[in-house]
Amino acid sequence: MIDHKENKYLVYEYLVLSIRKNFNLDINLFNEYILAKNIVSKTRIIVPTFSDKITSNPRIKMFLTALILSLNNMNHNVTDLKKEIEYLKSSDS
Repeated sequence: MIDHKENKYLVYEYLVLSIRKNFNLDINLFNEYILAKNIVSKTRIIVPTFSDKITSNPRIKMFLTALILSLNNMNHNVTDLKKEIEYLKSSDS
């Protein structure tokens, strides 16, 4: 499992690149989510704190929610996330 706090820049880059690839939009996602600790499982999770910028576009909101849910539940490691980011970067060119 990825420790999102230690890899917050990778998480940010992954989310931004995913939006760019799927919607052809460059969106600043700063302050659109926080990194927190689940009080039950004690694991680090990403918690959406979407602003009107995101909630006003239901497709992007749903897409980001799914990505965050996937990251919170993924059993992959940092290397897998880096590979996915590299794929997104190469397909963006």
